[in-house]
Amino acid sequence: MMILVVEDDVDLAETCSMVLETYHHQVEIAHSAEEALLKIAERKPDLLISDCVLPGRSGLELSALVRADHSRIDLPILLMSGSLRRTVAHGDSYDGFINKPFLAEALMEQVGKLVTPATTTQAAGGKP
Repeated sequence: MMILVVEDDVDLAETCSMVLETYHHQVEIAHSAEEALLKIAERKPDLLISDCVLPGRSGLELSALVRADHSRIDLPILLMSGSLRRTVAHGDSYDGFINKPFLAEALMEQVGKLVTPATTTQAAGGKP
């Protein structure tokens, strides 16, 4: 499964990548919403994980733009933030939320809730 992590904090992006790769996921990293949109256009991930607070467009704006082109089944979105959800993540363009800091287990639990093996098989063009 390919996961795109959008996080402007380089250390946190690398930490998320290491955790996800430990569980045998392929990971791409983007440090802004604009970079993420380019990467999604090049190769759609199976899951998008984005910080809410990014330079330029926010993670919430990114999720709304992505949701306009991709269904929840096609591309689930997990937002993360050090702020309370109600202050940074309004609307329904995303599918999950996790507060920072978080444990690796909590991240993987959220990933497991959003992406099932059938979803990734369908995304790859196969049958569940």
